[in-house]
Amino acid sequence: MDGFAGPGEYNRGEPGSPLIALNAALNHTVSFPNPIRMLFIERREDRYEHLKQMLAPFKGQIATSKNVRAVEPKCGDCDAILNTLLSDCEAKHIKFGPALAFLDQFGYGEVSMALIARILAFPVCEVFTYLDYKDMNRWITDDTKADAFTRAFGGEEWRDCVGLPEKQRREKLLALYKTALKYRGGAKFVVSFLMYDRNNIPLYWLLFCTKSLRGIEEMKKAMWKVDETGEFRFSDRDDPSQLMLLEKRFDQTWLAEELTARLAGQTMDGSQIKEFVLTETPCYLFKAALKSLESSKRVTIAESVDRKPNTFPDKKLAVIKIQFPKSLFN
Repeated sequence: MDGFAGPGEYNRGEPGSPLIALNAALNHTVSFPNPIRMLFIERREDRYEHLKQMLAPFKGQIATSKNVRAVEPKCGDCDAILNTLLSDCEAKHIKFGPALAFLDQFGYGEVSMALIARILAFPVCEVFTYLDYKDMNRWITDDTKADAFTRAFGGEEWRDCVGLPEKQRREKLLALYKTALKYRGGAKFVVSFLMYDRNNIPLYWLLFCTKSLRGIEEMKKAMWKVDETGEFRFSDRDDPSQLMLLEKRFDQTWLAEELTARLAGQTMDGSQIKEFVLTETPCYLFKAALKSLESSKRVTIAESVDRKPNTFPDKKLAVIKIQFPKSLFN
């Protein structure tokens, strides 16, 4: 579900998100276990009409595709259309999902916390949304924009950020919004990425909301691939000193040091460490870091299992107990 689909292509011929998603599904090298439906919502009628024109040439390919069952563009308000869809499913007792809602709004007030909560209330639904931090920082002191902030957060706590210096404001706005996504929106996990322009000026946040660790893992894989292009620089740590590309900054050496520092004195199994890496660090790959720590004897395998040294098979992660030595500073 693309809630702000746009015209399908832009002034210089760049494809919009609907065409990117559709091409990815139609031309994927892997056959999907279940074919997907695509719903593209655009409020402006001129953009909607252009989007329909852009989708028309794919009609034959869609009809024969095993990966795509249906593609439906709709003209109207994202909030209204999605709420109507969800209400219809509830009224007819239709199971909704699995689904991904891509809510790439223009600004920060068009996607309500109430809508996010309603989508995430379904068991296997996820939300990938957007907040324009640059505009939020610009307008947060303007009383005429207050309703939009409250709609986004689902509450008034954002007002605590009004009088703060810019960096502190940015950090607190994000922390409050992520808390709202969990406690009002119903997300179990929230991963955020702060995007910067080429002058290292913060632009906007991308936030992925899910109840699944596997969802976080797959989203991080995708975001790392985007980072490698060099078009944007981003981090899921709100710190301008860490503005290097993910692959160059957050490598296995960095992760090994992070694990030894933050898990000092603890014993955890491999699956717990995987969850820690996915939810508490910018990384998703972790086995190379564990291999480095074991081979250099910086951790102890507290309970041995039938495995080769320096390997961490997926099926045995839950029974591999890893002990991190206490820090010298503890």
